[in-house]
Amino acid sequence: MFGASSATAVATAWWSASGPSTPLAVGFALVIAAAAWRHGSLRLSGAIAATVVGTLALRAGWSWGGYLIFWFAWATLGSRLGRARKDARTAGVVAKGAQRDASQVVANGGVFALAAAMVVTTGDAASNTALWGAAALAAAGADTMATEIGTWVGRPPRSVGTWREVPTGTSGAVSVAGSAAMFGSALVLTAVAVAFGLVPAARWWVVALAAVFGAVVDTVVGALAQEQRWCPSCATATEQWQHNCGTDTRHRAGWRWLGNDAVNLVCTASAAALAWLVA
Repeated sequence: MFGASSATAVATAWWSASGPSTPLAVGFALVIAAAAWRHGSLRLSGAIAATVVGTLALRAGWSWGGYLIFWFAWATLGSRLGRARKDARTAGVVAKGAQRDASQVVANGGVFALAAAMVVTTGDAASNTALWGAAALAAAGADTMATEIGTWVGRPPRSVGTWREVPTGTSGAVSVAGSAAMFGSALVLTAVAVAFGLVPAARWWVVALAAVFGAVVDTVVGALAQEQRWCPSCATATEQWQHNCGTDTRHRAGWRWLGNDAVNLVCTASAAALAWLVA
């Protein structure tokens, strides 16, 4: 059972972690989250969640914090590339815009934050925890960049479930441009994890493989199990509960409780699981 001695051990590990002090970690994370909120990359709830994730990462160590900051900058860059064109192409399809809320932050960074918290509370920075934590975040970045680039350039994607063309922005669909961005992003984020010292150079392939695996799982689950909705007025598929035309949509296929954020969490968890199994 979790008694007083266990609580004391956890508290001791937290305060003696290798990263910056807790006040400094909170302050640094808060400044970055506030700046992202001010510039429209995060909603208020997303900024609060990002502050928590950032604090955990920084307390685990500067390499953890640096990797998370790079990841966020990388994802933000992807979201800003061709934003007007992407908004126009996906306006009637995606449920959420470029501003990330708390559920999106947790879906993408929650597994990484869990790994950081484990390192902080156990004081064991030499385990494979960093490996699967980095893999989870790399998978989130690979999936994010695949979506951003795929909706920006190229032809309409094809559903991996039917291989038919679907509207740009549809979950579970792939394109040449998006697939190339996924592989490229996985390699970039893996290289950065190695450069920050979060992942041993000899094990870079574990993170890269797991990142691609997680992004592929995201696509497959998005096509076969994620909830799909239908606008009867526009006769079009969408992820929006109320279509941009103002009509309430209805359930068409997939599991009603499985939205895009839940699928993204599956992406990061599956990447972490594969990295843990391989390691």
